[in-house]
Amino acid sequence: MAEAKNLGEKIFFIATGVRLHAKEYFLRLTGLFKKYDYCISFPSIPEGLKAEKELRGFKAVSIPIPDEIFEGCGVGVLVKGEEELERLLKHLREKGVLVSGVFKREGDRFVEVGRKS
Repeated sequence: MAEAKNLGEKIFFIATGVRLHAKEYFLRLTGLFKKYDYCISFPSIPEGLKAEKELRGFKAVSIPIPDEIFEGCGVGVLVKGEEELERLLKHLREKGVLVSGVFKREGDRFVEVGRKS
């Protein structure tokens, strides 16, 4: 987990967490969460936030890493479809974003299908 170096960073991390959790709750309450087939995880919160900036134009959304994958802090990216996943992973590699894992939805859980950094 990332350590805040000062008050400004601490406020940033808290605000980011609130924003990501609000997105996740909305997706779950509306049933949209289950429409995403894959979740990408990252080795750190800053790396996940770096990935979040690269999502424009993709069928993907950033959220806190789902409890179905890891019960702790982290950033995940939900992705619709395998083709979109491969396209996004390629884009993230080109931008130098490190990926720690790729998980596929199987019913109400996610199963790791690979590490594709």
